[in-house]
Amino acid sequence: MKRVLVLCGLAAFLVIVAGPAGGVPNPAQIRLPKQAPPPSGAVVFRDVDLGTGLTECPQAGLSSDQPQPLDRRTKDLVERFSSTSSDVRANQDYSCFPQNETSIAVNPRNPLRNIVAGANEYRTLSRSGFYSSTDGGKSWYDGELPPPSLGANPEILDASGDPALAFDRDGVVYYATINFNRSDDTNTVTVQRSTNGGFTWSRACVPIPGPAASPNSARCGGTGDPRAAGDGVVIYDEDPDESGPIAVNFHDKEFIAVGPRPAGVTPTCYTPVTRTPTACNPAIVGSDRIYVTWTLFEVAETDCTAGVQPPCFETSGVRILESHSDDQARSWSPPQTINGSAPFCIAFFADSDECDASQASVPTVNPATGHVFVAFENFNTPDENQYVVVRSRDGGSTWEDPLFVGSLYDVNFPTAGVNRLDCSTRGQQGGRDVLTNSCFRVPSFGNIVVDKRGGAFADDLYVVYGDNRNGTRVSSNSDVFLFKSTDGGLTWIGPTRVNNDASTTPANRDCGRGGRPACPTGVHTGNDQWWPWVDMGENGELNVVFYDRRLDTTSVEHEWGSFSRQRPGNYLVWLWGAQCTVTTADSRECTAPSADLSGQPTAPVNPGPADDVDTQTSSPIANFPVSDVPSNFDYSFRAGIFAGDYNSVAVGGSQAFTVWTDARNGRSSGGPAGGPVSSLPSEPGRNPICEQSDLFFDSYGAAGGGGAGPGATPNDSFFLVALCPRDALDPSYHVQGN
Repeated sequence: MKRVLVLCGLAAFLVIVAGPAGGVPNPAQIRLPKQAPPPSGAVVFRDVDLGTGLTECPQAGLSSDQPQPLDRRTKDLVERFSSTSSDVRANQDYSCFPQNETSIAVNPRNPLRNIVAGANEYRTLSRSGFYSSTDGGKSWYDGELPPPSLGANPEILDASGDPALAFDRDGVVYYATINFNRSDDTNTVTVQRSTNGGFTWSRACVPIPGPAASPNSARCGGTGDPRAAGDGVVIYDEDPDESGPIAVNFHDKEFIAVGPRPAGVTPTCYTPVTRTPTACNPAIVGSDRIYVTWTLFEVAETDCTAGVQPPCFETSGVRILESHSDDQARSWSPPQTINGSAPFCIAFFADSDECDASQASVPTVNPATGHVFVAFENFNTPDENQYVVVRSRDGGSTWEDPLFVGSLYDVNFPTAGVNRLDCSTRGQQGGRDVLTNSCFRVPSFGNIVVDKRGGAFADDLYVVYGDNRNGTRVSSNSDVFLFKSTDGGLTWIGPTRVNNDASTTPANRDCGRGGRPACPTGVHTGNDQWWPWVDMGENGELNVVFYDRRLDTTSVEHEWGSFSRQRPGNYLVWLWGAQCTVTTADSRECTAPSADLSGQPTAPVNPGPADDVDTQTSSPIANFPVSDVPSNFDYSFRAGIFAGDYNSVAVGGSQAFTVWTDARNGRSSGGPAGGPVSSLPSEPGRNPICEQSDLFFDSYGAAGGGGAGPGATPNDSFFLVALCPRDALDPSYHVQGN
């Protein structure tokens, strides 16, 4: 079935795809089912206009070695308990604004000391934050990436998001991000580099074209600007009419990988405007090729719906693109579409088997062969989504059609605006998947990693993602699943459930939707795990991190009371890790005995309630808590409706390093349970006072090094409802009910 999106101006599209939001012009009407790929949270919430109303806020996790504020408030029980944790806070600000959506990379030249992380950073609007350590994560330096310069346009793009980092073999670190405006549709994907371990960064430069006869005689910035034209700019689309309803393509959800060029592939550079291949200056050729993949929301003009003033536009595809660079991100190959076609992809935007409704691509490069694999979620399905992989064996010049990994059970999540109207009231966009007891969006993203040893291991791949196959619409039980391939993606062994807590498949996972019988009340099949990320060490150490609620089994208090509480427990959040070591090539190591070997389907896959029943009774993957204390994600961002879209882990040397979004310093802003009145906050969907999330870090042995966290404690109850300290508020700030 073909899905159609009708919009009026991309600025409207980016917000109204996920529901109305204030502060962005060009309202639109759309026809968009839940199954369509969602844009990034940083874009959806780009109207954020933060103002804390605080003079102070909790600061657990910061080192006592840095300058300390002269706080007047009394530390509450949550902050005192959180301060006993050994988890390290990477963001060093005292701004009381959130950080979320994390990425991490380890310097291969100094893997136990130089670590660089990234996150969405809101201390000044919505930017890309960097966090750098040269002592193994004990202490951090942080800041924000310089925004790209826009050629002849004197303005800057005032927002960014989707952080992604990677080092090359020379120890140069690259930071990929999307950049966009809060007030019009201009947007870009950029890559900035640091040669000193992530402390200072290049500034991307949209080229100013030369004369029509020689456009590539371009320059960068004003007179005397020393940068190379086009440095760091992967793709750029400018809104030609900032005040009118003009839509341009939007580039979203990029990610980055770095690795050697395959045998026979020589370095190639490109002109800044036409992207014509040209000879490289040997002095700037990098040791590795840099690959960036991203999602293109492509638009085309169409007829307007009744009452909408033309012009209007429809989405003609949500495709995955790729570009690469050999000169340390200074020049980039022409973007090419890589999502391909497959017999298991049904028509979505085009009347064909193109897999043209895709999102959240993640590349990985085999360090021995230079082959590139890109995994992403695909929506060209009759019902449940699917996870697929494409590959290139010639350095990105050509790409093979998608390979099917597995079905992704997404349509039976609790859904804002459908069966979770409380989340809509709190500001969540209609059609967004959420979890039981919470309202933050939960896209089912994952990632892929290749075995780094080469030789007989060269075709071994590992994919992780989370879905709700073991839950229902009224009681989510999202789990994390691992799929393994030993032949470059042609066949897959899976699923193996990574989280080893109690989890069972419900009698009818599709209850309550599409005319099916209602879900039974009081039936809960497990607690939620979501947002997994996987990496692998040079000796086969497989490491996964994910969010986990297994330790909260009986809680009943809730920031939003019965308004958003559907069941006991399954509310507070910890970060967990999982480990397994692969010692034998082409083996089933790290997969469950119940995992099946599956090939490539020759038709669309449409699993039913009786398919993919979880029969796993044991796990070869050890689990352990990473974070020492829980988080309450109702305190993370904008009434608890956003906490990022992913986490990250990186293995370097003998250690695993991870960063995650953590809300231990967040507090109530006057919800039903946390405030003096039983009504809702006056501004649902805004970032009220006291809500805060931070970037936390931990490390442990890459093999058998888990178990750092203490598990559940009686003090965890402090986090269920944690009041905003009144002595931290600006006296002039109006608190509802006071």
